[in-house]
Amino acid sequence: MEEIGCHFKFEKIIGSLYHDTNLLLSSGRNCLKYIIRERNITTLFLPYFLCESLSEVATSESVRIKFYHIDDNFMPLDIDESELNETTYIYYVNYYGLFKDNISKVIKRYKYVIVDDTHDFFDRTQYDVDVIYNYRKYFGVPDGACIISNDLIANPNYPKGKSLDKVVEMLERDETGQFFHYPTFLEADKHFRSEDLCYMSNFTENYLRAIDYETVLENRLRNYRILRELLGKYNQLNLSSEELTYMYPLFVSDGESLRTYLKANNIYSLRLWTNMNWNGANANEIRRADNIVLLPIDQRYSDNEMEYIADTVDKYYSSSPNKRKILGGKQ
Repeated sequence: MEEIGCHFKFEKIIGSLYHDTNLLLSSGRNCLKYIIRERNITTLFLPYFLCESLSEVATSESVRIKFYHIDDNFMPLDIDESELNETTYIYYVNYYGLFKDNISKVIKRYKYVIVDDTHDFFDRTQYDVDVIYNYRKYFGVPDGACIISNDLIANPNYPKGKSLDKVVEMLERDETGQFFHYPTFLEADKHFRSEDLCYMSNFTENYLRAIDYETVLENRLRNYRILRELLGKYNQLNLSSEELTYMYPLFVSDGESLRTYLKANNIYSLRLWTNMNWNGANANEIRRADNIVLLPIDQRYSDNEMEYIADTVDKYYSSSPNKRKILGGKQ
């Protein structure tokens, strides 16, 4: 029995998490680790266009890795379906939340699939395969990801995660600002690379039950639509009919330079795939990693911030020699 009396702890929140599953893990890495163990996976096809953290997970679990390229539509290339079976899976990423249609195609073609839907948290499509979602990528929580599965069940042999150190990091961010807390963030992030397989912490699970998910979704969609309207003229991606909720992916020809300019104006653009599997990635994959600039659209921000981002991008392209000749790479 727990202690009775004494001082209060955090209040227990009565509410629901967005994804109804008892497979609540501490991180996306641990979600993959969990699936590998429970499915007895021995070989995993991973895309070159992916950070090396997941290949590190596979290696740590003694899983053989086979890398594959993606085409211009972000579909897998050169995978022989006959190689896939109960112990050999393909890991497919719904990049930027743009390729929901691709998921169904990949599942139909390959069958033995793990879907990484980290960039489309609000997608509740039933895919009949194991799907990974990441709470920490969408909300201010110290840890948290989950698996949606038809037949995987919670394994009682794994412990609950601990979040004390990571909560301290987030409190520091709140009180000192992003610039000053960044070293602490990096230190806290290292924890995910080394922690053993564990479930979501009690703190995070409790906190997530208090979030108004529908309002978050509305705010993200509103912010995305603003940037799509204002920045579409620069974007090499055709986003005319897409409804994205993770970030606004601005594909230009000078991504690193634009990121530097944005940072100088207090706009921090997330740089994904900085540590891709470079030894095998092809020129197109590297070009995308370098030049897709991810702009924040999350629930912390309103029309004002979106308009400031768009104005800053406009100033960047109008202030360069010959107006940069090719605006964002568009002829």
